[in-house]
Amino acid sequence: MAILSFWSGNPKEAGQTLSIAAIATQISIEHNRKTLVVDATFKDDTLERCFWKPDENKELKKKLNKGKLDIATGTEGLMSAIASNKTSPEIISNYTKVVFNKRFDVLLGLKTTNYEEYDSYLKLYPDMLKAANKFYDLVIVDLPKTTQRQTTMDILRTSDVVMYTMSQNLKQINEFIENRDEMQELKRVIPLLGSANDFCKYNPKNVSTFVREKQLAYISYNNKFLESASEGEVAKFFLDAIRSKNARDKNAQFLKSVAETSQKVIRKFEEIKYGRVLDS
Repeated sequence: MAILSFWSGNPKEAGQTLSIAAIATQISIEHNRKTLVVDATFKDDTLERCFWKPDENKELKKKLNKGKLDIATGTEGLMSAIASNKTSPEIISNYTKVVFNKRFDVLLGLKTTNYEEYDSYLKLYPDMLKAANKFYDLVIVDLPKTTQRQTTMDILRTSDVVMYTMSQNLKQINEFIENRDEMQELKRVIPLLGSANDFCKYNPKNVSTFVREKQLAYISYNNKFLESASEGEVAKFFLDAIRSKNARDKNAQFLKSVAETSQKVIRKFEEIKYGRVLDS
């Protein structure tokens, strides 16, 4: 049981949420770990759209509710229960959406569009994550990309492992190096290249050498996966791709990168479990 947070100090897109969707799906299928993904971002439904098509009745529901969304039973409802100390690890699953029954749940993002209100809810997330960690084998958190908010840093300190996400961009790569000293207080940090092109100057091998990180992970760019993520069909994409078992399939390199990254995550958690660095 462990908490894994995905985060970056750079607000630019680095394939963070899509990497989470890929890794969580692969782990829940291939490793049968009971997994919870927590969307802690602000006004961003990317994660939800990876697994479910947009709710066509949302606007109608808003009209019936006089323009207001009914969030009493959503993530805000869970946060209110946490604040009132009226919840338990098992109850958290009642507020989630199911991707794979008894294997993979998603806690959707807060619905508020007021940033201060969002940040006040976020202060409760460390307690919620600790509770969820008692019920799930793996809790994965999609964090906002910032170093400026105390709420974000508190969640990072609660995490057992942090995936620092970046793109194949020299500025972002250098920022990881600059932020590395500040991240020394965090327990374990794995740098991650999202949507990586293997045939460019800043490919995973070259970046690993440049930043001096043997454990650098990456998720290869794959157009079919991106299409699936925009259509709410990430789970179907993985099930179909894994069943194909074709080494020459155009998805093979993508699946290989996801599997290797998932293995790095699991290995880190095994190190936590046994309290020592495992032999390669």
